[in-house]
Amino acid sequence: MKRLAILLAVLASCGKDEPAKPAGPPAPALETRACPSGGEMALLPAGEFTMGHASAGADATPHAVRVDAVWVDRFAVTQEIYQKVMGSNPSKRKEPKNPVERMQWTAAARFCNKASEMDGLSPCYDPKTWDCDFEADGYRLPTEAEWEYACRAGGMGRFSFGDDPAQISAHGWCKPGSGGAPHPVGGKKPNAWGLHDMHGNVWQWCNDVYGETYYKGSPPANPRGPASGTQRVLRGGAADSPAEKCGASVRSKENPVFTDACFGADYYGFRRARNPAGKQKDKPVAATTQDPPKPPPVPVPVPAAPAGKIDPARLKGTILFVSDRGGALDVWRMRADGSGARPLTKDAHQDADPRFSPDGKRILYTSLRGGFPEVWLMNRDGSDAKKVTPGSQGAWSPDGKSIAFIRDNQAFARDLAAGTERRVTPEKWERCGVPAWLPDGTRLAVASRHEETIGIYLLGLDGREIERLKTGEAACTPCFSRDGKKVLYQTTRGRVHQMEVDGKGDEPVTFGADIQHEGRYSPDGTLLVFTRAPAQDGPWQICVADLLSDDLAFIALTKEGSNNLPDWHADED
Repeated sequence: MKRLAILLAVLASCGKDEPAKPAGPPAPALETRACPSGGEMALLPAGEFTMGHASAGADATPHAVRVDAVWVDRFAVTQEIYQKVMGSNPSKRKEPKNPVERMQWTAAARFCNKASEMDGLSPCYDPKTWDCDFEADGYRLPTEAEWEYACRAGGMGRFSFGDDPAQISAHGWCKPGSGGAPHPVGGKKPNAWGLHDMHGNVWQWCNDVYGETYYKGSPPANPRGPASGTQRVLRGGAADSPAEKCGASVRSKENPVFTDACFGADYYGFRRARNPAGKQKDKPVAATTQDPPKPPPVPVPVPAAPAGKIDPARLKGTILFVSDRGGALDVWRMRADGSGARPLTKDAHQDADPRFSPDGKRILYTSLRGGFPEVWLMNRDGSDAKKVTPGSQGAWSPDGKSIAFIRDNQAFARDLAAGTERRVTPEKWERCGVPAWLPDGTRLAVASRHEETIGIYLLGLDGREIERLKTGEAACTPCFSRDGKKVLYQTTRGRVHQMEVDGKGDEPVTFGADIQHEGRYSPDGTLLVFTRAPAQDGPWQICVADLLSDDLAFIALTKEGSNNLPDWHADED
């Protein structure tokens, strides 16, 4: 409630700003055209505008830009259009009229090529290099300048409709009015040029490579981003973004090909652009929807996942986990031998991330309320459940007096007695998650994708001490041994690894052709509890492996439903 009051106060003060004035007279009705492959485009006139805004961050320095006329989708590409063109739908929440989501940049570029071919146009992208031919008449992703020009539609404020973030709920699906999920396109007011969902719903890919300082030397006419770089630009915010992240000038970035193994589904979508003066290429081009054929790979034997036996006398204590066997995702507990399973939460809310307090008497967990995550606390038996703070993935400090958690993709530490919070991750970091305390209580480990690959970083509580763990592969979900000398982590390839904190002795501790995640030590450190599934969507099962065994044989503790996110404490009920 304190956070809500602060937010309302901020919104009230923002509403007192002078309304943004349009750059000129009201825009005339634009020419529109239906695309045979699906969707409708509007022809934006050539023009000049001020790109960037002082409120959008240091990488959004205002500067004058001129753009040529360009066709732009009136709506983000929907799931039904993507299905029609590509024959598949990668979205997590299947709804034909919703924007397609979970889009990698390369997948969006492939769609543009395939839609171009379907509509008798010349594809813009070379699938070998992903270079864009801006002279072709086919579909492509808009440049960052074209996207912002389209969003602003002649306006000069923080948003297409002015400066007041309190008004955004009328114009876009974002936090808090979205319920944390995308909605069918066109459900909110369009901007002055008749373009919908330029704010919220899904982040939208642009063609440009991201450059933090690019604006300072940007060409004044038709800028197309840096010539090289590792990440591409995203614009517009999403359903889980607060208003300030959905501004017309706010820039985000992501690797063109990413994995959601550590951070869950990403709300990434796109809309198309097209050059009205584009030309058909002189020579027919080969189909560009797929990479050139490659020789069949030489089969590589996959190590079998050895099933084995573990002395029942070693399976002591209590394991927490989440399960959907009761319908909604609830927090459950069972004995470490797999017996006595029963739910601790029994309502319609989705619950996850259960963690025992150091003394085993309380449990932190994440509860999805109104579409947005909150950190909750309950007693070991499930009684006296209460909200702690907005956020997710709560982790206990070794003394049980503080917690770390994630809010808006940043890591925070909270003193439970005083209720005070402070951000731990540096302000420019993005896509942070799965925090864990080191056993000495002076540092946090946080996974982040702010660099080219996902990594685990050690931070002092003041956020100044930064060290990346030297994992052999892209990594997340750290768990430290009690003495702090070893760490378990999860790879994006679906394995659990163990290594010494200094990077030595890195090796997998789970095997098999399926996927293994969420490794955590048993109370005595000799066993490993983790989850296995045949695919990312499950069904997941709780398993235990013997870290003292040469073959790391494992046993499955659950079979019913999908079960995930385990934690293990020595006390037994």
